[in-house]
Amino acid sequence: MLVQPQSTHEIDKCMKTGSHLCLEIRFSLTSCCRCQFVVFYFRSARLLFQAARTNDCLAMERLLKSKHADPFARGSLGETILHIAVLNGKRELAKVILENVPTLVNNAMTSDMYKGETALHIAILKEDIESVKLLLKYGADVINARATGTCFVPGKKSLCYFGEYPLSFAACTGHKEITKLILVDHNAPVNAQDSLGNTVLHILVLQPNKELACLMYEMILALVPLKDSHCVEHLQNNDGFTTLNLAANEGDMEMFNYLIKKQKAIYWTIGTVSYSIYNLTDIDTWDTERSVLDIITSNKSSKVCKLIDVTPIKELLNLKWKLFGRKNFLIWMISYLLYMLVFTTVSMFRPFNTVTTNQFNNTHVTVLDSYQCKGDFLRLTGELITLLGALVIFISEIPLLIKLGPKIYIGNASTGGPFSLLMVGYSILIFSAAILRVLCHEGEVIPLSLALIIGWCNSIYFARGFKMLGQFSIMIQKIIFADLFPWFCLVFIIIVGFSSAFYVMCQTLELDSNSHLKDYPMTIYAAIEMMMGLSSFPFPMDKAPPFLYITYTVYMVFVYLLMTNMLIAKMEDTFWRIAHEREVLWKIQIAATILLLERHIPRCLKTRSGISGKSLGLDDDKWYIGVEEILNENAPENSQAAVKPTQPYLCWDITRKSISWIINMKDSSDAPA
Repeated sequence: MLVQPQSTHEIDKCMKTGSHLCLEIRFSLTSCCRCQFVVFYFRSARLLFQAARTNDCLAMERLLKSKHADPFARGSLGETILHIAVLNGKRELAKVILENVPTLVNNAMTSDMYKGETALHIAILKEDIESVKLLLKYGADVINARATGTCFVPGKKSLCYFGEYPLSFAACTGHKEITKLILVDHNAPVNAQDSLGNTVLHILVLQPNKELACLMYEMILALVPLKDSHCVEHLQNNDGFTTLNLAANEGDMEMFNYLIKKQKAIYWTIGTVSYSIYNLTDIDTWDTERSVLDIITSNKSSKVCKLIDVTPIKELLNLKWKLFGRKNFLIWMISYLLYMLVFTTVSMFRPFNTVTTNQFNNTHVTVLDSYQCKGDFLRLTGELITLLGALVIFISEIPLLIKLGPKIYIGNASTGGPFSLLMVGYSILIFSAAILRVLCHEGEVIPLSLALIIGWCNSIYFARGFKMLGQFSIMIQKIIFADLFPWFCLVFIIIVGFSSAFYVMCQTLELDSNSHLKDYPMTIYAAIEMMMGLSSFPFPMDKAPPFLYITYTVYMVFVYLLMTNMLIAKMEDTFWRIAHEREVLWKIQIAATILLLERHIPRCLKTRSGISGKSLGLDDDKWYIGVEEILNENAPENSQAAVKPTQPYLCWDITRKSISWIINMKDSSDAPA
């Protein structure tokens, strides 16, 4: 076999003569030699992989010591012989390979599906501790090795998401010894982030086996220094989520409760009564918008919505509502209603000259003639207030629309839903009416009338501040967008079809000027009236063709009986489907309103909810919320969570409040959150 490369070399040497005969001979012999060399290469590679699969250590050692076998040959998925040996659990064979070709230890697979997977990843997934030790002994990389193939990252082709680093693979398999070996003995970075920005703790939050994930989470934090554990828990991924935020975004009640209780500290305990404090760093929105409260109010998932009743979320919202939410909401509501009264008044007393013809039009006076007496200037003040209010609404809503996008902006009923879009439309209509007023155009009445309708309908938004009315508001929104809007789109198409048929059949009839069928738009209006049962047979009885009666009968049966009753049944189904969760949705709306007020009210007028860490003798830059809880007598006391009080008088005041609360058994069910 060694003749082939030598023959090729001789041919290259012969090429220097420049003869055409040598050129022809070179091309023919070179192609032949290369074909034989390729056959030889694939044959040696096949023998290597065959020895790896059959665990033939002697053949493998002989081939690797041979100069003609390529130990870096790859299979169809980009795997090496070391991958095959580790995958089949052949540690002796793997040791032979590593002794002869130690650089193979960090060679990764190259196929799209398994790209970046090293032999160490495979050994960890197989939970083969001896193979892991062997690979680490020969220098397996635990810092830079990353499995980035489509099999290991979220997507359509993903089979499992264990992160990319060996540490996250070990943690997700739940093998404590391998995890400790990689993390402690070989200094794998616990803060390493994969292509999605997730650390090993983020990935544990996403695992389906919650019991195993919590155990590994606790073990990893126990193996690293306390300072590093606090830092890695607050690292954010590419979506801006910490581990607690990620659990909230996934709606994972079990993991969320576990992470919340990890941050919990018992301040004092008397019998079965305890006063616990919770860290508000990732929960409150005071310093960041990507908080747990923001996730709960902006997410549509029913699993996420249920977190509203978890301690300390409900206590924090209740505190915020009592401190500033209720007061500022009432001020906002009263201000808006007074604003709408001003707008309605100035619209009713707008300047115009009524025309005498039978038309729905008004002829405006000029701008100069509109403001002459004291009453006109009083009306001008109201008009300026209306215009200024529309400008404020437009400026406050448009940036949010651009930031969230139309789909999220309109689709989330908790943050406002259709009411936000209605207010943008209201502002545009007010601007249009003002321009038409300056131009003295008769069309001013159209945007003015629409603005009045939208403005007063938007007052339903403030029903969320009251438990009974707020739940009705939720029902109205759900029924309109889930049932009424799709139904109307379907029925409108049917109405257009039948209206066209009615109009064509009545074109040849002599109709009086008051007939609903005199033109096509009026025919559509008459069809809508018939569909709702507001009018009887609108056609002339003595002139109507027989086929018109048949068409009318089909129309009334299909639209009036079938479609209308289908809408009623659908609305009833939606009502009962939403009924059991309407209270939770109302609490979500209250929470969204609190956050909205927090972001729009100047900070100087707000009071931060909770207790400063300085007053508790803890971190000065953190805030906590205290919650009075009834301890489970059978549960062991968490002595590590106890915090020594630094202000005895403060604790005694809290103790008296707790005891009085237990005696009186105050019911906090009327609280909004």
